Amino acid sequence: MKTTLARTVFLGITVTGLVACGGSGKGGGTGGSNTSTGGSNTSTGGSNASTGGSNASTGSSNASGGSVGASGSFGSGARGGAGGSSGGSVSSTDGGSPCTVGAWPAADPTVAGPFATVTENDVGPASGVGADGGAPVAFTMFRPKDLSQGGLCHPVITWGNGTGSNPSLYKVLLNHLASHGFVVIASDSPNVSQGTPAPMVAGVTWVLQQNDDPTSELYQKIDTTHIGATGHSQGAFATTSAGADSHIVTIAPLCGASAQRNLHGPAWLFCGGMDTTVPCSTVQNASNAISNVPVMQADYLSVDHASWITFRGTKPSPVEAAVTAWMRVQLMGDTALRTWFYGPSCKLCTDSGWQVVQKMMDQ
Repeated sequence: MKTTLARTVFLGITVTGLVACGGSGKGGGTGGSNTSTGGSNTSTGGSNASTGGSNASTGSSNASGGSVGASGSFGSGARGGAGGSSGGSVSSTDGGSPCTVGAWPAADPTVAGPFATVTENDVGPASGVGADGGAPVAFTMFRPKDLSQGGLCHPVITWGNGTGSNPSLYKVLLNHLASHGFVVIASDSPNVSQGTPAPMVAGVTWVLQQNDDPTSELYQKIDTTHIGATGHSQGAFATTSAGADSHIVTIAPLCGASAQRNLHGPAWLFCGGMDTTVPCSTVQNASNAISNVPVMQADYLSVDHASWITFRGTKPSPVEAAVTAWMRVQLMGDTALRTWFYGPSCKLCTDSGWQVVQKMMDQ
């Protein structure tokens, strides 16, 4: 079934040097409208017992949570212990309880995180271009339903679609990230490389503004120092461009990348070993151009430009789990997952399904 859907998606590809395709995933139940963010929302799922709840082995909550380095990475401070589920209504703004920036409890990136999630449509500013070069469009936001759960500030991920695609086609991945505690802001533009400012950067700017707005659901709930970017195909090329923005401390472009020498933190460049649309050689050229930050090029040998995307169900693919793990390491200080990427014997390094090239990722 996945192969058939992937081939169907490929029929909509326009090869312009920045190419994309997508898939579709299942959503959850419906919620009410959310006036503070300007769009309707839908809520999804509950918590996963394996990741929720306090865990004595990880220690109690630590307000400092480890120091934040110049590149935005966490130190090795103690982890918090709060997890648990939230299946209630969308959280109300609680201006009296600002969040705490700190390292997050460890979690398994292959399964849903401890947060019930909400998807909010048509939020944020109009940005970029719409279909067929039309009027600028807004954003879709995937986020934890209860932003106060656990008390920690939520890192941000800005997402870029492939050509002709929209965030709903990547719903499984984006909702999975939200279940782990990330606030994901995804442009609705089918051409995210177009627009000034670029949509992926405009989305970050808007989220940061909401963090300062007492009327917003996001008020005092965002970790403004830990922001990442990821996207597929054209969105991957746009991701490397967005990486030049000073707010973005890590990138994970998927099936596409361009030379970017002004990154502000580690980069994880993914390609499919069977991809003939944007071959791994293109990603390799981009990887070679990065010399100022740690970088891993990770080729998943058995997939092509789209077959790694989860089209049905909610279980993330190995690639989507790796994206989640990377963002947890870089934006949440989940040091337990560093072994997936760092050192010569890393998890991906020793898995025969992957072929990796590391630079400055010895530890």
